[in-house]
Amino acid sequence: MTILDRYIGLALARSALLVMLILLPLFTLLDLVQQLDDVGTGNYGLIDALIHEVLLMPSYLLSLTPFTALLGTSIALGGLAHTNELTAIQASGISIQRIGLATLKAGALFILFAIVIMEWVAPPLHQQAVKRQSIALSGGNVLIEKQGSWIHQGNRFTYIRNIHEGHTPADIHIFEFAPETLQLNFYLHADRAEIKNRKQWLYKDLTLKNYEGKDVVTRHEAELARKSHLTERQLRILELPIDSLPPSGLYQYLKYLRSSDQATEKFEMVFWQKAILPLTVVVMMLCSFPFVFGSLRTSSAGKRIVLATITGISFQLVSQLLVNLGLVLDINPLLTTLLPIVAILLLGAVFMRRAL
Repeated sequence: MTILDRYIGLALARSALLVMLILLPLFTLLDLVQQLDDVGTGNYGLIDALIHEVLLMPSYLLSLTPFTALLGTSIALGGLAHTNELTAIQASGISIQRIGLATLKAGALFILFAIVIMEWVAPPLHQQAVKRQSIALSGGNVLIEKQGSWIHQGNRFTYIRNIHEGHTPADIHIFEFAPETLQLNFYLHADRAEIKNRKQWLYKDLTLKNYEGKDVVTRHEAELARKSHLTERQLRILELPIDSLPPSGLYQYLKYLRSSDQATEKFEMVFWQKAILPLTVVVMMLCSFPFVFGSLRTSSAGKRIVLATITGISFQLVSQLLVNLGLVLDINPLLTTLLPIVAILLLGAVFMRRAL
């Protein structure tokens, strides 16, 4: 690593840290305000909401990574341009391409840091946040595990292994115990259930067992309607968010969904968004160059920051629009994920060509 690489790397690290120190608390506070609506439900209090937000901070950091790369690079190189250090570097015979390479080298460490958080740090903390919130909102009667969810109500314990898209519970086990003896007197297993309304579930492909002393009466039914003990809102609490899974976990889950012939579009979309995050960071860093080299002597730091901010917000909005459009029109998730990245890269190349 040369002196130039270290110098630009330190400038980029300082700027990226500054951006994160401003944006991360802001986004956390905005989400905390929304969490206040749930404070007072079950055992969910203000302290629980604060802990929930702290646990979600690594996930917020990942969401902000592309924007931080764009704005941090613009601020770092813009600061060097403002003090004429970039002019001196270019005057010494170092090309813009070499400066860009030094910037991307520093960005490689930033990308490595993001990958570690995305795979090993954010997912367990995100899932822990959801579990804590679910238990508190339910008054302690819900437990979410990787293998499924447990719900306790009176003398009944319900285990739901999966919740398919559309909030459809699957692989359901219900255990009912006698209040006096605590002996199992009823067991139900259903392949899946449809939530007909707030008061009734329609169980499909089920097995029922009644325990009468030493005798066990077993019967099988194609479908059976039973009174619901769980509302659809409570069911949503049990569903771990798709983006709480690491890329490796998403990949394995996609294989499972395909093998069982289930819908995969939303999961594929989230998987590709995570998988191409390094590419997104590189593209956003490259797109910051026109803001610096295109107006090296004339533009103020404020103007560069505003332009970078507008670019980052526009990229996020267009990306989200294409994601939703792709899901509605059944477009390949990889295509809708890559399209905004390619578009902003081409746009940045055009502006950079004009600047040079």
